[in-house]
Amino acid sequence: MAVTQNTYTGNGSTVLYSFTFPYLEESDIKVSLNGTLTTAYTLANATTVQFNTAPANGAAVRIYRETAVEDLQATFFSGSAIRAQDLNDNFLQSNYSNQEVKDRFLDRTGGTLTGTLNAGGFKITNVGTPTDNADASTKAYVDSTIGTAGSFAAQAGASAAAASTSASNASTSATNSANSATSSATSAAASLASQTASANSASASATSASNASTSASNAATSATNAASSATASANSATSAASSAASALAAFDSFDDRYLGAKATDPSVDNDGDPLTAGDLYWNTTLSVMKVYTGSAWLIAYVPGAAANISFTPYGTVASNNVQGAVQELVDEKLNLTGGTMSGNITFNGGQSFPNTVVLSGTNGSAVVPNGTTGQRDASPATGYFRYNTTLTQFEGYNGSAWGAIGGGATGSGTDRWAVEHDNTITQSYSITAGKNVISAGTMTINNGVTVTVPSGSSWSIV
Repeated sequence: MAVTQNTYTGNGSTVLYSFTFPYLEESDIKVSLNGTLTTAYTLANATTVQFNTAPANGAAVRIYRETAVEDLQATFFSGSAIRAQDLNDNFLQSNYSNQEVKDRFLDRTGGTLTGTLNAGGFKITNVGTPTDNADASTKAYVDSTIGTAGSFAAQAGASAAAASTSASNASTSATNSANSATSSATSAAASLASQTASANSASASATSASNASTSASNAATSATNAASSATASANSATSAASSAASALAAFDSFDDRYLGAKATDPSVDNDGDPLTAGDLYWNTTLSVMKVYTGSAWLIAYVPGAAANISFTPYGTVASNNVQGAVQELVDEKLNLTGGTMSGNITFNGGQSFPNTVVLSGTNGSAVVPNGTTGQRDASPATGYFRYNTTLTQFEGYNGSAWGAIGGGATGSGTDRWAVEHDNTITQSYSITAGKNVISAGTMTINNGVTVTVPSGSSWSIV
């Protein structure tokens, strides 16, 4: 099992505690003392926590990882490069999160809690009948226990009442015996034998009264004990009900966060309530773990190779998994280190591929931008090259001005004996300083157009 936490017991003097689990961000490291989250520490190094004050002797120290899953480590966009590091970070984020869920979730088939379970006011249903002292009690068991204790208390009360009645009767008998003894004493003068018999009768009656009083006292004590037992049973039932409610709330909270195994994306949690960001479930159709972002289900963990990661076919990429899509891009698309295009590329927003030339076909032409004079770059850089549709010529930017590049007749075959140019100047132009210009034939300069010949330059018309 992957390690996601380390635990220690404080001794009142140690401030440095090491941990052995890997993590993506320092913020994923959490520390608690006696179950309470704390920030009173710093990282002495990448695998050691240093407390500001040494944890007290006997304090429970827990250092654990809680990987943030609110946002992906890396997000990919259409046309962007996919780095191995970004893919690894995304998979590590999912892997770490699943390790933590597996390490801390309550298995429906059984298991042992390592912390307090708070049921949040909800019920735990279908609990078995308790057999050990530490088992949770069912309502039926508690009701039965309370009923038995109440029956014992009722019996003890009845016994006490009977004993009290017996004591009262015995007391009456004692009084009657005393009266009889007085009468006997009065008659003593008449007969000594009769006086002795009466005295013996009085003594026996007094003994009977004492015994009845003792029996009444014992019955009262028994009734008190029975009442105490009933109270204790009631308190035990209350504690058991509270424990059951707490356990149910904790289970319901976990059941709402991990929705179990399902064939399709669920639209509500297991209680029928709205989904919340961070909910997880296992997709049995794709054999992947999925996480809810707050608006959609995304694959959070994929076992095995990239071939198991689904991909929606896009453009000319036909594969439905990442591995196949990457292979198509490598085998069929533009290789930035070289290769031959088999079709045109349309640029929608000024995008470019550095160090590449777009071709019209396998043995076609280089495709360069074209546009009117008014569509020239507002801030051109030296070396910019384009075709000017207004001037019907190729042009380049030399760092200070746009100028024509080649063009015109070349003669028959491979003879390069002529250069053609227009004989009407329609736009103002300033000859580059230190440069000479030659034109052939008659030249016409339109109204409002100026040709500037700077000092040191010349313009010859032949």
